[in-house]
Amino acid sequence: MNNDDKLARLVETVRSITDLEKAPPWGNLWDHKAAQTRNINMFTYPNPISGTGRAPFVISPDVNFYARLFGYSLKDVFTDARAWTCFTLEQTIWNYYNLHHDNRALKKIIINQLGFFVPSFFGMMPIYSDDAVPRIPDSIIDSRADFNKLKAADFYTSGLSPLAHQMYEETRDLLPDDFSVEFPTWITGPFGTVYHLRGALNLAMDLLKDPLFVHEMMAFVIGCMKKWLSERTRFLGLNELEPIMIGNDEVGVPMISPSMYEEFVLPYEIELSEYFGGVDYWHSCSNITPLLPMIARIPNLRMIDVGPRTKLQPAVSLFGKRPGSSIMKRINPVSEILEADEDQIRNRLLEIKATCFDVSYMLFFSGILPLESVDNCRKKILQLDRICHEIFHNNPARPVGPPEPVT
Repeated sequence: MNNDDKLARLVETVRSITDLEKAPPWGNLWDHKAAQTRNINMFTYPNPISGTGRAPFVISPDVNFYARLFGYSLKDVFTDARAWTCFTLEQTIWNYYNLHHDNRALKKIIINQLGFFVPSFFGMMPIYSDDAVPRIPDSIIDSRADFNKLKAADFYTSGLSPLAHQMYEETRDLLPDDFSVEFPTWITGPFGTVYHLRGALNLAMDLLKDPLFVHEMMAFVIGCMKKWLSERTRFLGLNELEPIMIGNDEVGVPMISPSMYEEFVLPYEIELSEYFGGVDYWHSCSNITPLLPMIARIPNLRMIDVGPRTKLQPAVSLFGKRPGSSIMKRINPVSEILEADEDQIRNRLLEIKATCFDVSYMLFFSGILPLESVDNCRKKILQLDRICHEIFHNNPARPVGPPEPVT
């Protein structure tokens, strides 16, 4: 089968899936009466319905799993429009036929360059590999002189922007008119961007010894975010700016203390939220438990991602009953999924259900990749899906067991 025939077959399969798709037997668990996200992105979802005893879950295995399952080079996936399009369509088809999760199949291709997209705007071009996600090279700001040489990110010419435009246009040409294509967005938070540009050790020293420099770098980055995202809005012909996403794996204890977050990060995230009309999704995989009360001060924050290192109970207390807000809960993909037995997975998920039972929440399972073989990874994904389906779809009762401990 040649490439054109393969693409045509995948397009027709996805079309047939989406044309026939209807509400699942357990019901649509997204709250369509609440204010909806205007972003269409792999990290953003509608608010979940609360108070039903059921909760939506989304299983999103690592791209390495899908690449090995389908036989793709990840270098090709992230640099070639046809490879990315076929790769995405194959994921949609596999998920539809194998998972019970609440991620609807769509006739949409999202051009996503993940966390290596934004650093590229400032000269940190990714290092590609056939069997791994592209990685970001070392920091580029070794001194103030280096910082002063940086140019503002240009929507059309900086870093991977030309590649993104090329893939966007080529993908639109490859697909029929009833399919749509989403241009990539800026997902890396301002502190995360500074972290990559300056480097962990240098930035840690700056936070202690040169706070003015940190503020200068943060101000520079949010200026770039405003300009780049505003140009994206014009390019797409949108009438107004969209709420943004903030990916902040670098924000968390011990990298940054609560007082440092309050001084060096929070004011800029508040400024961005006010400028763009809200934050659709705030993420960190680090321990943000001590930072949660301050994160809650960000206006119009719709969904908070509670990662595996963060305590769930404080997040539920702060965001669970907050109007317009909801919780995305993640667990550790290795210790709590791939290396866990069925009873351990079930007990952990019941603990989460007991903790979140009365609030608006969803579960998101990411980072699941082959530790041994693709087949073993596939079996663990299907096991997780089955357990989630039983707990969060088929059984609306409150768990008998206790919620997650506070300490």
